[in-house]
Amino acid sequence: MLHRQRTARHCVALAATGALVTTAACGGDSGPGDDGKVTLKVSWWGEASRHKITEQAIDLFEKQNPDVTVESSYSTWDSYYDQLTTKVAAGDAPDVFAIEIRKLGEFGRKNTLADLKGLVNTGDLDPKLLSSGTVDGTQYAIPTGANAWAVMANTSVFEKAGVSLPDDSSWTWEDYEDVSTQLTKAGGSGIYGTQINFNDAFLNVFAAQRGESLYDNGKIGISAGTLADWYQLSADMIESKGSPDAALSNELDANSIEQSLIGTNKGGMGMFWTNQLSTASGEKIDLLQMPQAPEATSSGMFLQPAMFWTVGAHSEQQKAAGKLIDFLVNDPQAGKILGSDRGLPMNSKVLKEIRSDLPAADQASLDYVDKVRDKLADPPSAYPDGAADIPDMLKRYGQDVISGNKTTEAAAEGFLKEANSTLG
Repeated sequence: MLHRQRTARHCVALAATGALVTTAACGGDSGPGDDGKVTLKVSWWGEASRHKITEQAIDLFEKQNPDVTVESSYSTWDSYYDQLTTKVAAGDAPDVFAIEIRKLGEFGRKNTLADLKGLVNTGDLDPKLLSSGTVDGTQYAIPTGANAWAVMANTSVFEKAGVSLPDDSSWTWEDYEDVSTQLTKAGGSGIYGTQINFNDAFLNVFAAQRGESLYDNGKIGISAGTLADWYQLSADMIESKGSPDAALSNELDANSIEQSLIGTNKGGMGMFWTNQLSTASGEKIDLLQMPQAPEATSSGMFLQPAMFWTVGAHSEQQKAAGKLIDFLVNDPQAGKILGSDRGLPMNSKVLKEIRSDLPAADQASLDYVDKVRDKLADPPSAYPDGAADIPDMLKRYGQDVISGNKTTEAAAEGFLKEANSTLG
């Protein structure tokens, strides 16, 4: 984990007594000093671009609040929760830290998060999105912004292949496969129609179109039949050559969007979150609505909190921590710096003030959400304990299917048994 260090923080060894006086940067008490100043420890995950803009926003906060010094630590996604869990267990949790909805319920129910009521001004935040940060009625988390799951279409690949963009207001899963197959056939060597993935957001959309939900009363709410059909969709895509073979598909599924087919201009389509549009490609990317089952009464699409800011339950600086979160979600200057990196801004006043200055990709994402807003279900509530293990589990069984190691039925039954024994 990388740390944001400041030369003003130091460790002083008192040789005469053998004692060690430690400031917050050295892991000591971050309480207010004799001068009334406080130090906040803040942690998040992400790539270099996120670290850069978050540091810029924090610098502005410190300039406006000279009595508060922020000590940041950040890591990649793969190691973030392991490090955070270790710190929480050791009683050294950050004052402010990022969390996502798969972990929110688990952290909230273990009394590791502070109640944020009264610490952050929430008056201009989207109320439905705000409610997704509650656990058992307590506001433990403040959404950083919102996303929607969408199909990204690389228009240059479509144009070169001579394939028309689909009518996303009415296309079906069969249409999605057909268009993908056409793109692969006409796109030339090394070009594919799409790449498959086993993201739980994708499954959530697919299941909701059948009247089912990912979670129900703390367990998986999706039937074995729906899950088998979802896995079959990917198997069919490979068979029709709309997507790469199993080996390349599995490799791509482990990569970032920058390394995806659509990000490298080798694929016509891919499913991703709207806030990833800015990193997708140098070409023009259109956001398309998700395909639908012919009999569906719902689009299955939903608004998702990208992630949350939380405060540690045992932080001695909860007031200052709340002030930092308030700044990050409510200040227009912070909103302009952060853009849609952690989701589209959902503070109505901030959005109105900064929208015209946002990069083109962010504006396109906002236009898409506005376009489909009436079709979006409410944001999900906190997931059951153990939900963070579900995405990798879904992927593992999916890879078994496309590699020919399991039938779709066996994969569905195996997943449901393992998942339900993990949850709760």
